Amino acid sequence: MPDPIQCDRALPKCDYCKHHNLSCSYKQAAKARNAASRSADSLHLSEASGPEPYQEELSNSNSDYAPDSSERHIGVASARACIRAMLLIADVFGHHIAEVGVSTPQEYAREIERSLPVIVREMTMDGFEALTMLIIYKYFIGDLHSASFLISIITRMMFKLGAHISPPTTEPYDKGNVNHHMRDLFWVCYSMDKDLCHRIAQPPAINDAHCDLSLPDNYAEMQNSNILSLSQFSPYNPATVPLYPWDIRLSIIKSRIHDDLYSMSALRQPEAEILRRIRYLDEELEVWRLTLPLDHRPTLSFLDKTPVDAHTNTQAIMLRLSYHHCVISIHKARCRMFNPAVGLVGDGHEANLQLLVDASKSILTYLEKALPVVAHECFWIILFYPMTAIFTVFSIALVNTQTNSVHSNLALLQDFTRVIRQIPIRRLTVAEVSHLAFIEDLVAEMSRLMVAAGEKEGY
Repeated sequence: MPDPIQCDRALPKCDYCKHHNLSCSYKQAAKARNAASRSADSLHLSEASGPEPYQEELSNSNSDYAPDSSERHIGVASARACIRAMLLIADVFGHHIAEVGVSTPQEYAREIERSLPVIVREMTMDGFEALTMLIIYKYFIGDLHSASFLISIITRMMFKLGAHISPPTTEPYDKGNVNHHMRDLFWVCYSMDKDLCHRIAQPPAINDAHCDLSLPDNYAEMQNSNILSLSQFSPYNPATVPLYPWDIRLSIIKSRIHDDLYSMSALRQPEAEILRRIRYLDEELEVWRLTLPLDHRPTLSFLDKTPVDAHTNTQAIMLRLSYHHCVISIHKARCRMFNPAVGLVGDGHEANLQLLVDASKSILTYLEKALPVVAHECFWIILFYPMTAIFTVFSIALVNTQTNSVHSNLALLQDFTRVIRQIPIRRLTVAEVSHLAFIEDLVAEMSRLMVAAGEKEGY
């Protein structure tokens, strides 16, 4: 049988193979070229070394994101990052991602960070989701500065995609609606941003003046229902607004606390204006407190005999701790106007300092009682509150040396160290061990300075 000719299907039509009862060599070559092209695309998309169960989905994602061959890779990097980010979140909440891949969480995070330029250029929903989950991951592992940096990036995506604008109120909430889903992501990022600005003492990335801060319909009722829920995992319902990391009403108050008392413009305000803002924020915080269910409503001060609901959940614990922290943040602003040479009696400073100490003690007392309920992944989030209380007590002890409170303050610092040691940790790493050792050394040095200050005053 003669060899088939290697035609290129040129016109006039070649019938050599047909006359010799052969399969068309042109069609065979075309199939081979297409197969080779698909293999090359698959190889290119699997270079990111993602977990094996997801390799097939990643390699076939071209056709899902761009019908035109010239744009077939647009969105693939964001989709790949989104999958890795989901694995990071799974790891945070106790699911071992080693079961689905060979990479560690740190490697997944680095791969997402390396793809940041492409994600920003693609500007897709997958990229928005990926960065939101990466922020949550950084937040939970205590890498707060990286989380803050990522929020500054995602803020631009937020405005570009329109997530800063509330969906029409005529549309009932539906998680399947992309506008509602983006709005949920906005509130997650907003809550994180307003919390981080207090934790790292830097301005927030999201400017309230450029955002629609209208709350979801019936938000207060749904939030209270979530707090009162006894089940750890509520059944999924696409028509129910999700439980955000923080009560977004409190997040808005946190934003106003920073802007009104700690922004650059606030530092230039006269004492009378600062006092007016303190009273206003105090009233606003009290209004929020009274909207919470009675069983989970933070008390103005938490004493040893104050009962704790046995069915409380982690978010209710976080809200109470955050409430006391907001009290400290609001009234600490007045300490900038304190002049030790003038004295405390008669000008309200003594009562203000005592309020700060009481709020710090409330953090200690409540946290010690609530520790058995705290989720183990919340170590770095919880740690912030006793550390804030420690610095508050220490600062007041050095400023207010005219009262004989050295011994009680020393005992209070030691109690804080003991409680910090009891905060549950799901996975003890070198970072946690070294940080706990640093805290003990820090408290020891603070105690020494407090004793020295007391001896100087004759106590």
